[in-house]
Amino acid sequence: MPQLLVELFSEEIPARMQPRAMEDLKKLVTDRLVEAGLVYEGAKAFATPRRIALSVHGIPARQKDIREEKKGPRVGAPGAAIAGFLKSAGLASLEQAKVEKDPKGKSEFYVAVIEKPGRDAIAVIADMLPDIVRKFPWPKSMRWGAASSSPGALSWVRPLHAIVATFGPETEDPEIVPFVVGGLAAGNTTYGHRFLSPGPIEVRRQDDWMTKLEKAKVIVDPARRRDIILTEAKNLAFAQGYELVEDEGLLIEAGGLVEWPVVLMGSFEESFLSIPPEVIRATIRNNQKCFVVRDSQSAKLAPRFVL
Repeated sequence: MPQLLVELFSEEIPARMQPRAMEDLKKLVTDRLVEAGLVYEGAKAFATPRRIALSVHGIPARQKDIREEKKGPRVGAPGAAIAGFLKSAGLASLEQAKVEKDPKGKSEFYVAVIEKPGRDAIAVIADMLPDIVRKFPWPKSMRWGAASSSPGALSWVRPLHAIVATFGPETEDPEIVPFVVGGLAAGNTTYGHRFLSPGPIEVRRQDDWMTKLEKAKVIVDPARRRDIILTEAKNLAFAQGYELVEDEGLLIEAGGLVEWPVVLMGSFEESFLSIPPEVIRATIRNNQKCFVVRDSQSAKLAPRFVL
């Protein structure tokens, strides 16, 4: 069954906003799919400092046709009731309705048979995505560029540079979902790491997107970036005879600051250890977003830090 890939590529998204943005994107898109009768099999959201993304698989290629009967007023009802029934059912005249007998009585009433053919899923998705992008619930957002003061200008957490939106079966080349929002047309081009591999990359679906971005020095899964940081930080500290002071909150934030984590160790003058350890840790953590280490034997802070 078809898969949808959406990536919203921008300038740096604050680390604290990324986890919520992932969940918001997933909920907004999947809720709208279900409302449209496109029940999916699974969905996974991603975030890096420069993008939020979502992959949804197992989406039907087309909505089901809908046929429903709408019961109207009895035959001979007042004109206002008849007019209201015709308007609500989308009928031009009573000739388009059928007459049925009330099984509990002798009266007859009008019935409208409403048939709605299903639409292709890609058309439904093309209608919903611009609205989701425009109304995305960032805690803070901004406008930018010459068009920022024009009516309908896009508001986003940081300037939005590109949109990837592809849809199609895994056995075929997907189609680009056709829509434009904020002057940006959806396509199949994303970009790698800002400094290590900044060039354009054409992508198709989730696996292809993740593989190509990793070659371009971008790890899109925040959980994997955190695992890399924690593992390498502990190993680096151990190799130097120290023990990493683990910090879950800082780890989450650090994972949201980089697309390609590389762990290093720095040092400061040993005389600063005369300062209370809580102060050292607070300033290194809050101001530099770095981890402190301690002596593995004495458990006292060491004049080193991991970044």
